[in-house]
Amino acid sequence: MATGVRDTASLGMLTGWDATELKKYELADGTPFSVVAAQLQTAASGVAAELYADPIWASLVSYTDMLELEYRVGVSNGMGRYTEYGTPDPKRAATEGHMLPLLPWDRGLGWTWRYLEAARMAQIQADIADAVKDVRDNFRVQILTRLLKRGDDSGAYYGLGSSGYSPGFATAAASTAVDFTPPSYGGSTFTSDHEHYVGISGGAFTAAVFTDARDELLEHGHEPTYNFLIGKSDASTVAGLTGFVETAKQLVRPGDDTAQAVLGASFNNGAYRLGTISDFDVWVVPGIPQYYGVGYKSYGANSQRNPLRIRLPKGYARPTVRVFSDPRSGAGAAYPLQYAMLFLEYGVGVAERTGATPRYVNSTTWADGTAA
Repeated sequence: MATGVRDTASLGMLTGWDATELKKYELADGTPFSVVAAQLQTAASGVAAELYADPIWASLVSYTDMLELEYRVGVSNGMGRYTEYGTPDPKRAATEGHMLPLLPWDRGLGWTWRYLEAARMAQIQADIADAVKDVRDNFRVQILTRLLKRGDDSGAYYGLGSSGYSPGFATAAASTAVDFTPPSYGGSTFTSDHEHYVGISGGAFTAAVFTDARDELLEHGHEPTYNFLIGKSDASTVAGLTGFVETAKQLVRPGDDTAQAVLGASFNNGAYRLGTISDFDVWVVPGIPQYYGVGYKSYGANSQRNPLRIRLPKGYARPTVRVFSDPRSGAGAAYPLQYAMLFLEYGVGVAERTGATPRYVNSTTWADGTAA
């Protein structure tokens, strides 16, 4: 890990550079500070737009600036037989609710003013690219952490006050402070012990894992097709399962009798589409640990019916990365690039508590996964 500020000590000669030949360029390369500021702002705006449009994250999440959710839960109502003189008993839905977290995140660049006066643009661009990578990585980790965590988020650390809770998907009442009885569907009724976090022994994905996850979603009215996210360590196992159909390869022409998924090859920030099985579009996503996977129903890019809900600051409709000098540094407005930092606020919570079902295939007892 390269930590600490960027000061004049960073301006040393690198291996393979001729000090004599480059002597006249060692203080500055003539790049105006306005160009540095413009590149930094462009990078911040670009990564924010990328997060919002990312096909995997957009299929999972929606956005809001509201801090609370309210939703229908299961209750025993029903139709009554009409009589000429009788009046029907009034009936109503039952609801439950929870809160959504909101956390501030920052990433300092640590530039001193003296360094900026003498810096090489290549170093500036490397710093910016590294900061953008950290924004992207943190977004991934926060989403995957919520997917693989059964317990509630709670407390002021998560922006939930002293008694607010942000629970996961449907789980046994003993695992959450916000009990949830899924609404009945298709003649099936559920209890507050209905569980979507499923532990399975065996140490490997099987075809039954996918058929069971499909049935779990379907029984709540989420109809195919679905998405399923796995980690790189499990990709070859899943690709070898009976019933798995791979995506078309960009550089390979399939034979006439070779079945291939109608979904084409797709790659995005290290993630890639693997193929399909049991109505699932299977993606390999960096950061998901071995033995873990998540099946879910997507209703479209950033749809309010998607499983996760990301809370933003009041008045914001999509992720926004702001750039300014760290107000804690004391640099002041006279040196706007000194101690520049990236700042954004968001928190990941669950919106549709039946919309996803995480799987852990290394034990019958569920254990939260650690995203990377």
